[in-house]
This record gives sequence, C-alpha cells and structure tokens, in this order.
Amino acid sequence: MNPERGGGEPGCGNTRDGRRIEAPRKVLRSREDPATFTPMGRFSGWTLTWLVTSLLLGLSAAGIAILGAGEEGERFVIRWTGRASTVLFALSFSASAALRFWRSGATAWLRRNRRYLGVSFATSQTIHLLALAALASASSGFRSSVDMVTLIAGGGAYVFTFAMALTSSDAAVRRMGVAWHRLHRVGAWWIYAVLFFTVVPPIVTGPVHFAVGVPIVVALALRIAVRLRFRAEVAA
Repeated sequence: MNPERGGGEPGCGNTRDGRRIEAPRKVLRSREDPATFTPMGRFSGWTLTWLVTSLLLGLSAAGIAILGAGEEGERFVIRWTGRASTVLFALSFSASAALRFWRSGATAWLRRNRRYLGVSFATSQTIHLLALAALASASSGFRSSVDMVTLIAGGGAYVFTFAMALTSSDAAVRRMGVAWHRLHRVGAWWIYAVLFFTVVPPIVTGPVHFAVGVPIVVALALRIAVRLRFRAEVAA
C-alpha cells in the first residue's frame, strides 16, 4: 500500500520522511452525547407540532362523535384541550431551565423543541377557544358564570399566546430585537400566572387534576432552582 495515499489508520497519512499527519475527521453524532441523541429525536420540529395538533383534533372529534355536538361534547373538548395546553406550556416554559439543571437527551430534546412546543400550545388553545365560543353561544348559564377578572386575565393570555406564536421564528427575533424578548418574557409569565391559578388550587381533588397541576409547579421550581444556582456560582 502506498504510504502517501493514507496507508495505516483511517484518517491518517504518512509523509515521505515517515511523519504521521492527521486528516480532518468527520464529527459524528454519538449516542453517548446527550445533547445530540435522544430516542425522541424523530419527533422534532414542525413534525412534533403537526403530531400534537393531529392528536388534539382527533381527540376532540372523537369526543364530539361520542358525546354529541352539544354542551356535553363542547365541555369535553374544553376540558381536555385545557389540560393538554397546560402540559405543553409547562414543557416549553421550563425547557431551558431543565437543560441547565440536568443535562440529558430528554432535556436537550426539550430545549431544541421549545419553540414547537409553544406553537403546539397555541394550536391547542385555538381549539380550546373555539369550543369555549361554541359553549358560550349555546349556554346562557356558562356566559353568566364568566366574571370580568376571568375575561381580562384569560383574554390577555390569548392575546399573548397568539402574538408569541406569530413571532416564533428566527426572522421575527431579528426584526423585533429587544421588543421580541420583552413580548415573550411578559407573555410567558402572564400565561403562567393564569394557568397556575387555574390548575393548582384543585390539584388535590383528583389524580387528573394532580397530573395536570404538577408540571406547572415543577416548571416554576426548576426556574427558581436554576436562578439560585446561578447566583451562588456568581457569589462564589
């Protein structure tokens, strides 16, 4: 074998005086690197958003098919899209903190898909809003049960949800600059507060309420823990 043509180990070569030189090696993704490998990797990006949206639409259609298009079916859609929205938001809200707190394949996947989880939250909230509108148009009792605080807090959450979804792109980040960060920071905390006071109080009333409320509590705990760790590192 001609030593000038790379005899020996792959990626290595020999000069005429016998010295070894290293050729550039292609960097491969490794299963051992949590930042680049996760079994959930195939469900990423817009594929994830379309999958979540399809599941929510399928669940809503099944509920209406079984319970009917009246009040019972509408309340089913409201309940389950509300629960899905809460979990999706908690995952997106805590994605960066989770990766900083515990680096793994799952948390790296979560951080990479934070935007798509956020858009999935917006699609879930859109279905939720349509069901609310249908119920409000058909039930005077439901309309009278909605107070002004709920309208302002919930309405504001929807405004932020749609504004954040429409600006969830790299182009929007570049175009809006500091305003983009302000919008997403204020909007995220507004939505978090609305969800917190909606799902946490009934957390002890049953297993479903517990399963929905815990992610919201954990999301806040993770962000606080990361902030405290950062301050401790700065002070050290």
